[in-house]
Amino acid sequence: MGSAASSLSTGTALRDARIALASHTRAMAALAPLLVAWVAVGAVLSVIDIREHRLPNRIVMPMYAVVAFGLGLAGFLGGQWHVVRSLESSGLWLAVIGMVWLVSSGRAMGFGDVKLAPLLGATLGWLNWDAAILGLMTCWLLGGVWSLVLLVTGRVRLGSSIAFGPFMFLGLGCGLLLGSGFGMAASGL
Repeated sequence: MGSAASSLSTGTALRDARIALASHTRAMAALAPLLVAWVAVGAVLSVIDIREHRLPNRIVMPMYAVVAFGLGLAGFLGGQWHVVRSLESSGLWLAVIGMVWLVSSGRAMGFGDVKLAPLLGATLGWLNWDAAILGLMTCWLLGGVWSLVLLVTGRVRLGSSIAFGPFMFLGLGCGLLLGSGFGMAASGL
């Protein structure tokens, strides 16, 4: 009896994984126009942030309209509307990044990072919560590891600043690519 129940459970888990992957693939296809914009804008903003430690308003602020249009188009193309989850995820990213900025009085990160956060959160939230949370965790993890490497190698000192924007974009990429499987892996599937 235990073997039959185990087989049924495994079969159900595999079916659920296939459904999640198919859903993720459809969602990614619907998001394709927005993702093309993110690749271009992410590359430009990352270079600027690395060189100048800033994310210019003239690039970040128009992305609010681009993301709204891109998510609307994705909803139209994909036939699914995830407005509430996108807004909640946007709020989560803003709360986390904004709180660090606020608590540190802007010393831990720039306000450009705060303005960028809701855009990335909304994009990942449109896919699912796993993508949004994985993306947020990834940007902090990679930024922290890079900071430690720079500290250990003597390239920076405590209190030095690094460009965080590129790590936010790496979080976006990680959430987009792995977000659907993150929740399944965390739950043991």
